[in-house]
Amino acid sequence: MTRQFAQSGNVSLSYSVEGEGKETVLLVMGLGGRAADWGTQFPSALAARYRVVRMDHRGVGGSPPVPGGYTLNDMAKDVTAVLDAVGAARAHVVGYSMGGMISQLVATEHASRVERLVLVSTHFGGADTVPPTPEAMQLFDPQEMLNRGRSAESIMRFTMSVLTAKGFLERSPAALELMVANVRAEPTAPVAFMGQMQAIIGSDRGDIVRKIDKPTLVIHGTDDTLVPVGNGHLLKERIPGARLAILEGVGHMPMLEAPDELADLVLGFLE
Repeated sequence: MTRQFAQSGNVSLSYSVEGEGKETVLLVMGLGGRAADWGTQFPSALAARYRVVRMDHRGVGGSPPVPGGYTLNDMAKDVTAVLDAVGAARAHVVGYSMGGMISQLVATEHASRVERLVLVSTHFGGADTVPPTPEAMQLFDPQEMLNRGRSAESIMRFTMSVLTAKGFLERSPAALELMVANVRAEPTAPVAFMGQMQAIIGSDRGDIVRKIDKPTLVIHGTDDTLVPVGNGHLLKERIPGARLAILEGVGHMPMLEAPDELADLVLGFLE
């Protein structure tokens, strides 16, 4: 994959394309994550039938640094800028975690650009959502993170031990190796992480999602501690006609924990 760049106002955004299908699938990553964090198995399964576009959010991955003070609405505009850059008038949008929040706004504020919508491990924000478990809240405690060590491997091991289902890291050490390599290659700057956190906190889409009129699939793991599965049920209830698929024994990172099952669900829905 060759890295390319799109322009969203004065912000430059890195993206890559794989597959040569006539229809486009855009993958929108979560908090602090980079396009590489989708792994290879899930995107490759989609790329066998579709043109798959992965994007790095502003200031993350291969996208140049930017100051904070932006909103999820600004990041939704970034999504349309990438679609413009690849010449896609419309696309199937797959949003993960924070990317799912952004995708909800793309489907309402820029509805003409969305064909079908897939929301993975995400919620609609505001007071009605099911909060993270106390264990997951440790990820936002700087002292707790320091206690786990300062190396990329120790921090990522702790992060993934919280985000993924119990026992996953022992069964799949390659997933940890992938994420550690990604962090070392493209570390997320604290200013970018905090900018995204502020954007998430400032966005309540509880009523907005009721206006989504695109075919929508909500996918959630039963063992998600960061965005508990109750949020998936709430999204299904609020988005007209939405379908809900539950991944048993899967945590917050289905693209790494259950890539084949996730791909089967998404491909079945898109086709």
